[in-house]
Amino acid sequence: MIKLFAIDMDGTLLNTNHEINPSSKEAINQLNAAGIKTVLTSGRLMSSIKFATEELGEDNPMVANNGALIMANADKILGQHPFEDSHIKELVKFCEEHKFIYHFYDEDTFYSNRLDEERLEHLKINNDYGLNYQCNISITENPYKDLKQRGKPAYKILIGCLNSHAYGEKKAVKIIKEAFEDKLYVTSSGPGAIEIMEPHVNKWEGVKELSNFLGIKLDEIAAIGDSYNDLPMVENAKIGFAMGNANDTVKSVADYVVADNNGNGIKEAAEIILNFNKENPSV
Repeated sequence: MIKLFAIDMDGTLLNTNHEINPSSKEAINQLNAAGIKTVLTSGRLMSSIKFATEELGEDNPMVANNGALIMANADKILGQHPFEDSHIKELVKFCEEHKFIYHFYDEDTFYSNRLDEERLEHLKINNDYGLNYQCNISITENPYKDLKQRGKPAYKILIGCLNSHAYGEKKAVKIIKEAFEDKLYVTSSGPGAIEIMEPHVNKWEGVKELSNFLGIKLDEIAAIGDSYNDLPMVENAKIGFAMGNANDTVKSVADYVVADNNGNGIKEAAEIILNFNKENPSV
């Protein structure tokens, strides 16, 4: 029986306009009503996941920054795995030496040394008054110094725009991996970007930590995603789903491939889970 459904956000829950399809919201509410805990698991920072969770009308657990920050609900931090100070300091120095465009997160703030509105587009709130992003934004000459002054830890760094870098994307990715893959967890949520966290930090580890807190067994978990940072949870879950728009690697490890994120992929997955539970009731 499935008791927890881990759901990626970008490219999965959210359509290409960064919105939740009505059919997805309906399906998630149906799963929660059936006693299946739905958990948003994203590379995004926690404040953005809270924004989506509120839109769904559920005060459910959340896994942010690819597993680096886990919350039992909107108020209770369950687990956190931030960068060691030396690691984030080294990463920022590396990016600036190579002129890589980067940003990193604490739980509610986007830090960078360069304002690029395109990189913030997915965090916009469509309102005409007050804060119009799902997080705080800090653009300074020295983002690391600002982080330290705020007394905050960094959970994830994203090195982006690699397809337009002077090195070219292939060479840039090679340089980044050679520098950090042996000591940190390096993954990607889409073309032109590399995401880095502490070793052993990934979405599946975050979901496992959460399931242990909730008393849910690993063979009672389903997961759905579209990109490389979703691989650990899609591959290891009892039922793994790949979106129709997922890359071929995710599709190859999934048990099911459902419709894309502009269609009814979440709804299809929810129906499969509900049918599975009818056929496999809890003993």
